[in-house]
Amino acid sequence: MSPARPAATATLRGSAVGALVAGLAVAAHGIGGGGLPESAALTLLLVTCSGVGAVTAQLPARFHGPLALVAALGAGQVAAHFALTLTSHLHSAVPAVPMVAAHAAATVVCALLIANAERLYGPLVHVWRVVLRGEPQPVSAAKTAHLPARPANPVDALLRASISRRGPPVLV
Repeated sequence: MSPARPAATATLRGSAVGALVAGLAVAAHGIGGGGLPESAALTLLLVTCSGVGAVTAQLPARFHGPLALVAALGAGQVAAHFALTLTSHLHSAVPAVPMVAAHAAATVVCALLIANAERLYGPLVHVWRVVLRGEPQPVSAAKTAHLPARPANPVDALLRASISRRGPPVLV
């Protein structure tokens, strides 16, 4: 038995979840008072978010609804928060209420954005293919022979080719 074929939007979903988890984690931490991450925290955050996006892209088709996106983004936010707290981060592992509210609101909004992007993916790709492919145009059967224009006097052609267009040297 062959494995189930992934949905056409699986890569789109995984990439969007991974990118948005990283962006949301940094933004929600900044809004919630956690500050911006340093380079070590940012590196760990990007690795964590890449993993969350890869796992989301591999989920079976029955987990492609908006609630599954909220769950994936929420789990990604928790993983991203712990990735940020593993380094020298200023606040504790248990986030404050404003930070949790910022994470939750951003998670729901981004889940709705990804769900709408998946819904519009099929029609937009169809329109794009029709525009690029276009309707076949008939080819005209009558062909005209291209004759190069000949100068009236062959001596003029010889003189035009032999006349130098270079000027005299410039004195300094």
